[in-house]
Order: sequence, then C-alpha cells, then structure tokens
Amino acid sequence: MAKPAPITPMMQQYLSIKAQYKDAVLFFRLGDFYEMFNDDAIEVSKLLNLTLTQRTGSPMCGIPYHASRIYIARLLRAGKKVAICEQVSDVVPGELTERKIVEVITPGTATGDDFLEQGQNNYLAAVYCTPKEITYNGVTDVFIGFAYLDVSTGEFFATSFPRSDFAEQFKKELGRVQPREILIQISLADSVPALKALCGEYPQMLQNLYPDWHFSAASAEKRLCACFGTESLKSFGLTAPSPELPPAGLLLQYLDQTTGAALPHITGIKVYRDSDFVMMDDATRKNLELLQNLHDSTDAFTLFETVNYAKTAMGTRLLRQWLYHPLRTAEEINARLNKTVALFRNEKALAAVRTTLAAVLDIRRLTGRVAMQRAHGKDLLGIKQSLKACIELVHLSRINSLFFLQLPQELHDDMEGLYTLLDKSIAEDCPIALTEGGLIKQGWSEKLDELRDMRDNANKLLEAYLEKEREKSGIKNLKIKYNRLSGYFLEVTRGTLKTVEIPKHFIRRRSLTTADRFTTDDLSKLETKLNDVGENIIACEKELFLAVHTEVYNRIGLLHLLAKEIAELDVLQSFAYAAALHAWVKPEFSADGLLDIREGRHPVVENHLPAGEFVPNSIKLSSAADADIPSFALITGPNMAGKSTFLRQTALIVLLAQVGSFVPAEKALLTPVDCIFCRVGASDNLARGESTFLVEMTETAYILRNASVNSLVIMDEIGRGTSTGDGFSIARAVSEYLLQTIGAKTLFATHYHELAQLIHPRLQRLCLDVAETEGKIVFLKKVIEGIAAHSYGVHVAELAGLPETVIRRATELLNTQVSGTAVSTDFTVPEKKHPAPEKNLFSDEELIINEILSTDTDGTTPLQALQMISRWKKTLLPQN
Repeated sequence: MAKPAPITPMMQQYLSIKAQYKDAVLFFRLGDFYEMFNDDAIEVSKLLNLTLTQRTGSPMCGIPYHASRIYIARLLRAGKKVAICEQVSDVVPGELTERKIVEVITPGTATGDDFLEQGQNNYLAAVYCTPKEITYNGVTDVFIGFAYLDVSTGEFFATSFPRSDFAEQFKKELGRVQPREILIQISLADSVPALKALCGEYPQMLQNLYPDWHFSAASAEKRLCACFGTESLKSFGLTAPSPELPPAGLLLQYLDQTTGAALPHITGIKVYRDSDFVMMDDATRKNLELLQNLHDSTDAFTLFETVNYAKTAMGTRLLRQWLYHPLRTAEEINARLNKTVALFRNEKALAAVRTTLAAVLDIRRLTGRVAMQRAHGKDLLGIKQSLKACIELVHLSRINSLFFLQLPQELHDDMEGLYTLLDKSIAEDCPIALTEGGLIKQGWSEKLDELRDMRDNANKLLEAYLEKEREKSGIKNLKIKYNRLSGYFLEVTRGTLKTVEIPKHFIRRRSLTTADRFTTDDLSKLETKLNDVGENIIACEKELFLAVHTEVYNRIGLLHLLAKEIAELDVLQSFAYAAALHAWVKPEFSADGLLDIREGRHPVVENHLPAGEFVPNSIKLSSAADADIPSFALITGPNMAGKSTFLRQTALIVLLAQVGSFVPAEKALLTPVDCIFCRVGASDNLARGESTFLVEMTETAYILRNASVNSLVIMDEIGRGTSTGDGFSIARAVSEYLLQTIGAKTLFATHYHELAQLIHPRLQRLCLDVAETEGKIVFLKKVIEGIAAHSYGVHVAELAGLPETVIRRATELLNTQVSGTAVSTDFTVPEKKHPAPEKNLFSDEELIINEILSTDTDGTTPLQALQMISRWKKTLLPQN
C-alpha cells in the first residue's frame, strides 16, 4: 500500500486556517487565484461548474482573484458562507507566505452591490425562546423573540409572540421578512419540530444554530446600548424581560464576528406588534400575489409590479414594506394619502420630482459602506450625485409649496457643504482601489499638485537643476545622466576637467577614462523625490481621501434622514403616478363599519388587459350591528365567470386604500379594517405532510380564530377538497360562524348552490351573470344579485380542450343525473346521441336528486342521513 503524500507547509497552513472556519467555503489566495481544496473544492466545483483537479492528492479547484466577486455572489445565493484568505506578506522564493482571513462574507452580512438585489432588503434574522413563562404586554406565556436587520442599510426590527402561536406567527414573519440567513437557538430547534419544517420552505436561507448561552439578555442590552450610543433601551420599547432583546443582541455579536466593522449606521431598532398594522397571514399575502405571483414567484403580474413606479432603490424597498404593512387608522392613512393627493394634483411638479429622483442613488447602502469603512471613491461620487438631486428637490418643494424635504436651514447648509466638499475633492473618473491613484481632483491639495507636477515634469525638473549647476559652476557642457546601478549623476568630460575648477559641493562617485561622475546633495534629494513620487502620490491621495471620507462619516445622520425622506417621497410619487396613469380615485374613510366600492376594478388584471376591456363591479357591506346593509356576500357563479377576480379585487382595493394609495374604482368609501384574510385557490405542502384539504382547513381555522368584526374576510370554494357532503357541511358551518359569531365583512364564493338557501338579515346573494345565446355561453363578468343557475363545468372543460368524446360523455352523465336516470357503471362508450342542451336552472327537486346521487352512502352516518332528509323536507314543503 502506497504511503500518502506528505503534507506540504502550504497545505498545513491551509488546513490550520480551514479548521477555524469549518462552516465556510475557504477562498485561499495563491498568486492570482483563489484556490479551494478537499470538500470545499468538490462542493464548489458542482455549484459553480468549475473543473476539479488535484494537488498532492487533494481535490482542488480555483477562480481568478479579479473575477472572484461574481463567484462569491453565486455562492451567497446558494446559501453559503465565504471566508477570504489573503497573502499578507511579500512572496519570497523558498519561504512560506503569510496568510490570514481578511473577511467573512455570509448571505445575511453582504454589503457589496454585486451581492445584493437592488430593490430588496437583505435581512439577517435571529429567533429565540424564553426559558420559562413571562408576563409581557399583559400576556403570560413562553415567548418567542424574533429580530432581523439589514446591515447594508442599517434597518433593524424586532417583534415577539407567544410560543403557543409559534407555527402561525413564525410562518407569517418568515414569509414577510424572507431573511437570507437566520440564527436559531438550539433548544428551540430541538423542542419545536415546526421550526425545522418552516425553515425548510426556504432552502437557500442559511441556518446557523447557537447554544442558549449566546442569547443573554444582559449582554444583548450592553451591545445594543453601545451600538446606539444610549444609556438604556427604554426609548426603543425594549426593557426586561423583552423577548426581543436576546436575538437582537446576538445579531450584533454575529456581525462583529463576521465583519469586524463598526456599525454607526445602525442607530436604533423598531419593535412592532401585529396590532400596529393590518394583520395579514402568509397565505393571504401569497393568495393576493402582493410581491410574488403564484406561478413562478417573480413580481410579474403582482400588485407590486402594478404600482411600482419608484425611481430609486430605497423607494422600491419601502414600497415592498408598505404593501406588507397597511395602516390601521384613518388618521395615519389620511396623513399619507394627503401627500399623495398633493403630488397627484400638481402634474408639472410630479414630473419634475420623478425626473430628479432618477438621479438619486442608493444613499442608504452607500452610507452603510461609509459607516463600515468599505466605501471607495465611486461610492462618494454616488453620494455627491444624490446630494445634488436632493438640493434640487428641496428647491422643487419650496417653489411648489409641497411637503417633502423641509429641512431646517442648518441641515440644508450641511447638505450643501457636503456636496461642495465632494464636488471639489473627488475626481469624476476615480478608480475603486486606493492604490491606483487618480482619486483626488487637481487643485484640492497644494502638496498633491506638487507631487503630480514632479511626476509629470521629471525631465523639466532635471533640466532646471542642470541649468542651475551650469551657471554656478561655469561648466557649459555639464550633463545629467542615469543608469540603473548609479541612478542620476553629473558627468564632466576628461578634457573639461583640465580647464575648470570642480565645485566643492560636487561629490565624485566614479572616474572613467573619458569622464568623471559626480553627485550633489541637491541631486540626491531630487532623485529621492523622483524615485518616491509615485508612492508619495498614492500615500497623499489616501490621506486626503480618508479625510474626505471622515467628513462623510460624520454626516451619517444627515444622510440617513435624506434617505428616509427620499424613500417616502418616491413611494408617494409612485402612488400619484399610478393613480394618474390608471385613472384611480382617492378613497374616503368612515367610522361606521362600511365597505362601499362603486365600479371597482382589479388593479393587476386591468393593467394587463386592453383599455376598457375589464368589467368593473360594485360591492357594499357593513359590519355595523345596527346597519341594514349586509355584512356577508354569498357569491355563486360558473367557473371562469370571474368570482376569484372579484374577491381579490375587493381585498386589493381595501389594501391599496390603507397603504395611502388611490384605488381602481369610481368611488370607494370604507372603514379601515384590522385584518385582511384571503382563503383563495388550492395548494398543498407535501414537505410538511399537508394535503390540499388540510392546508385549506388550517387556513380557515386561522381565519375563524383571528378575524374580528372589523376584519375583511375573503373565502373561495371552502370545502371542495373533500366529499360533497362533508364539503357542503363545512362551508355552511363556516358561513354561519362568520355571519352569526364574528360579523366581519365577508365575501364568500362557493359552488355549493344549496348554500343560497341560507336566510339571514345580514346576508346578500350575488352571482356572476351569464348569457346563453344560440347554444353558446358567454361569461359577462358582471356581479348581479341572485343565485347562479349553473356551474357550466362541462362548458369550461370544453374550452380547456378536453377531447370531444369526453365532453359528450360528461354531458350525457350530467343529463342522467338531472333526470334521475341510472348511470352506467361499465366503461363502454355508449352510442353517439345528440346531447340535450344544458338547462338554465336546476329546480329544487333536481338539486336534491343531484345531491342524493353524489352522496357517499357508505360514509354517511345515520345522524347525517336524518339531517339531510330533514333539510330536503324543509326545501320541498313550501313549494307543495
């Protein structure tokens, strides 16, 4: 058996460093490449499609260092950490080069633009469970603390909820935040299986497990106070025993370990509760397709895409946050809405604002890099460009008497001063690296200008010095020469030496047969300057750049204020522009539980249809107990008639109104809701062992537990995932509970037409109109009062392209069910017969016959059978 190859000193060095960063891919610098070895090489070669080779028997792959950021970005997107190991000593042949880790980049701590999505936050999160019951916000329970931050922007948030609500609340938070990386308390992961399953729904989210002792409230409080520069955390709503404290503190600890950078741009933390905003669970956000569609999880055909006319990355991120956090009170909504109105009414100012905003770069992330000492010259130029646009926006606001960027004069002067500093100091074509030169503008520093003159005019300086020596010495043929061995020297020919007296300050360096070579103190100094001028220029530029950088660093507070103002202005102008473009109207608010939408339209569907093609519809509901307006709309209608569109458009109009936007309608008058629930569509979660029906029932249960009289509930096809009898019973029971117990404003769509037999003073029956002409069926998409005559499922199947034979057979079977004729159970296709046309309406008798034929008699209990017979009797008796 062959002996394994001895481990080289370099591999020993690699293995030693790798042992300290076992959970990261180690980029090991070798000359112009980053190399990976062993398991790292095998994994990375697959992820990045690199060629796998060997070195002294170890698997190896590599990438050019100058292209490394492209590959790092791909690894981060795959949920990997990357540790960068650089050569920190000069390369000496035969000696081991010193290397050390200079940076650890993780999915949740990345700050470079090439690692981040421009219009999305990049969150690092942490989750923690209190070791025992505590009383917090009036509730006694074991609590879950959840904190998250975006280190690239400095935004920091935290919330908490009882452990008894873990599955629902944690799923909601994960779906809303979608962190790139999460720090998890080990004991929580071990004791709550749902945590692993929920995190598993985000396979590219990096998970890090931490022992309980890392979640110390005392150390967390110290870290947070030190970071925020405060004596206590009371002003942020964090006091013992706040369950948000430990995870928030661990996030700062983790950033310290991975980045090693100061974090002065993280100046506070926002602690929030569900009750601060309109509550929407994860299913509602998904079903309404607010930020991602259900087809491919992109933002195509979403509400976000429809209203996103933002001009800045900051505005785009804030728009995403607002769509997930509608406001709850009319006062807050109107305060925001009035700003939208001001822009909407001033078309000229709106156009100017949009043009100027387009020049604003991502101030928040540029400031983050300044704070972490990672900014380069182009980052400062980006800040300068943005400041210029901000100054223009201040002018626009003043001349148009608008609301934005109303800065105190002191801050305005500070903004202009910072712009002037950057404009005069940083060169427009500056490089990224400090060592390349060309960072600082000509004229900013007299010392730097002299050094550059020296570099650019070396020959002129030598000529000037030579001319001076000729005059002083009287040696007319005195020359300056240069060679690599001696450097610069003065040369006097042998013939001249016999006729002149050599000046005393000439120092003989060498005598040749044809001439003697001399130097002087001044020539040596000039030579040193010329030899060192390149290095001196770099050093001087670096010093000047750092001084400018410090001035920017000292104004992080101003830049954060500008970033906040610009982001809000950008979202509001986006709302105003969307309103003007799509002919939306300003919603109005009341306090009487009303929801009155006249000729409402689905914002997304209408946006993708030719102008004027979308059919608008109205809805009027009220949750007020003493109102004579229904609170519950029971909606029936054929497949493809537009029920789901009508349901979703109602929820989206309410949501748009409560984020401060105009809405797609002729008129909208509503009372702000506290929750929006949307149970629409079919989905399963096989990874968690949940069938379509179980998911449907879980979501329905969540709605019934959490909805209030002030909520908006949207439900579509409840009970369709099980047998007809079970499904109908569940749908009816849910309807009755919403009507009688909760009283929320509810739109309830169903194919169980029997539900239309429900009688309640707060219930109205709506259906989607259908026209039948010459044997053809036309879905009119119009909501009218009444009960749908038929589901037209066979017709929809025909439109979908089912084979003609199948359609004929389905029609025959439907007719036999209606007529009561026995249905053949063999699979022989009967002779072709001319199918009878579908009837417009089922009689009560036909409905009962249809239900009898579809009832699972084997699975029906005697009690259920008696209940059905009693219901049929009640239905038939009034008509006899």
